Amino acid sequence: MRWAEVRELFPDKFVVLENLKSHTQDGHLHVEKVAVIRPLADGKEAVKGMRNCTGDRFIYHTSKDAIEMPIRPMPNLLSNIQ
Repeated sequence: MRWAEVRELFPDKFVVLENLKSHTQDGHLHVEKVAVIRPLADGKEAVKGMRNCTGDRFIYHTSKDAIEMPIRPMPNLLSNIQ
């Protein structure tokens, strides 16, 4: 499903999504297609639900025009082991 369709179905809501198609550009992940897992009641439920988001699942608010997230590099934990 495209983001515009999700925004129409769930206006002004937090939704749990699964990334189906995306690309990276200029240090950002641009998500093109998603599967809607479920809408959330409010911001409190969204904060609690973030713990359960793993892999390609994430929570986003439909007030945003596009799904665009900065890519943050993971620290190299092995370099600190002596």
